[in-house]
Amino acid sequence: MNSVYKQILKATTIFGSVQGVNILINLARTKLVAVLLGPSGVGLNSIFNEARELIHTTTNLGLDVSGVRGISQAYEKVESQRSGLVKCESGELWDALCEQVTLLRSWVLLLALFGTLVCAILATPLSLFSFGDYDHVWDFVKLAPAVGFSTIGCGEMAVLKGLRKIKALAQVSLINVIAALVVTVPIFYFYRLDGILLAILAYTFVSMIITIIYGIKNHGISITYKPKRLKAGNIMLGIGAVVVISEGVGHLVTLAVQSYLNNVASTEMVGLYSAGYTLTMTYGSMVFAAMATDYFPRLSGMKDNVQGRNLIVKSQIKVMVLLIIPLLVLFVVLMPYLVPLLLEAKFNAIIPMAQVAAVGLLFRAVVLAVNYLPLAMGDSKIYFLLNLIGALDVLVVIPGYIYGGLFGMGIALTAQNFLDMLISIAVARWYYKIK
Repeated sequence: MNSVYKQILKATTIFGSVQGVNILINLARTKLVAVLLGPSGVGLNSIFNEARELIHTTTNLGLDVSGVRGISQAYEKVESQRSGLVKCESGELWDALCEQVTLLRSWVLLLALFGTLVCAILATPLSLFSFGDYDHVWDFVKLAPAVGFSTIGCGEMAVLKGLRKIKALAQVSLINVIAALVVTVPIFYFYRLDGILLAILAYTFVSMIITIIYGIKNHGISITYKPKRLKAGNIMLGIGAVVVISEGVGHLVTLAVQSYLNNVASTEMVGLYSAGYTLTMTYGSMVFAAMATDYFPRLSGMKDNVQGRNLIVKSQIKVMVLLIIPLLVLFVVLMPYLVPLLLEAKFNAIIPMAQVAAVGLLFRAVVLAVNYLPLAMGDSKIYFLLNLIGALDVLVVIPGYIYGGLFGMGIALTAQNFLDMLISIAVARWYYKIK
């Protein structure tokens, strides 16, 4: 029990600290972007980034998640062999681990090219859906390479997560956020609104290169395009397909909300909503940062150990809830001072929205911990249903806006997280006997 809590606190401390530094750098970047571009520019940047993320998560077939599962399970067996818990032929388990890494990297490169082509081909419907006209078709064509860069970067991050390279993951995260500041702010300064696409392309490319360097440093270069070997990745692709459908629905819903606000209200309203939502989720990420990088790989490695698996889940929930409460209180109390300091006076309208939406972080801590469980277990149907519900109920922010404006959207976000928590608790108890 003590070792489990120590591992959780160690990972949370490392990634929480890195995330804290990331937040400070991002806040400086957000402040500069808000001043340079204004609410309309922030909204335009959000739409293009959300479109990139939608295509990226749809075309990478969830390999950045399912790939972690396969590598982590193989890694756990290697570690068991080293400790004497598992006996097998020398090098057999290591070869299996290397094969998982090779499969992931090979498929990721193929899907990066596929995602780039899809974004270019869908440029016309994306322009119509996002802006209600055809004036931005070429903008989405130009955005296409960023999709491929994002896919390759996420693939290498998945390798590092599966291999439990906590230090390398922390370093990559920190360097990438610094790179975002150094690369994008000068572009926004010189080109203003015209530099939004260039900034996205530059940052995703630099981030990809940095991540590739760390990936190769920790596990060499391993690629194959032999059909027989690629076919071995069918299980990984099957689980990933479920992940990508659920995540794709989530990004599609987010883009739909932004498009609705853009068409019914204005791009400025999209910028205000995006700023409020991002500000809230950014602070929560200080505690949640270790979920995908440490918790999920460890949980995946415990697939066949029921007692150890359930202990990890319950311990993770307990630590996350205890850590998020003081952060939540500080966030709500300091919000009136943080917004004008971190953004500018034009964004003061988001203060009530962010304050009430922050309460949902407490419920989100439980949701995230439970939602990784069916994925780690390979229960793709349960995982899909949980994430589908979580994606679709984000749409409650639309009636929230209709009846309460920005404040109504904040209430809606908290209500959404509370509903998701109730469902997650029921699933954890019913399917996995976790009380």
